[in-house]
Amino acid sequence: MLIGSIAELFFWFFWDCLLSFALYTTGAVVLRVLSFGRIQKPLFVPIVFSNEKRLAKNDFFSAYITGFFFYLVLLALIIWLK
Repeated sequence: MLIGSIAELFFWFFWDCLLSFALYTTGAVVLRVLSFGRIQKPLFVPIVFSNEKRLAKNDFFSAYITGFFFYLVLLALIIWLK
């Protein structure tokens, strides 16, 4: 039971810190490239990212989802090509 709780805590820490940062940053870059610079979401260093994410939740959602779908499409393309 204790090991399961520690594993779940580690998973959520990993998801909140690393994966959400990677998905947001990828989404911000993809939005900037696809819109030819018209949509510019701010890029943050990992230390500042968690604080800024809590302050502006609605602003982060579009970049976060775009990053998620970018990796989803990339994974589907890799599976399709093999």
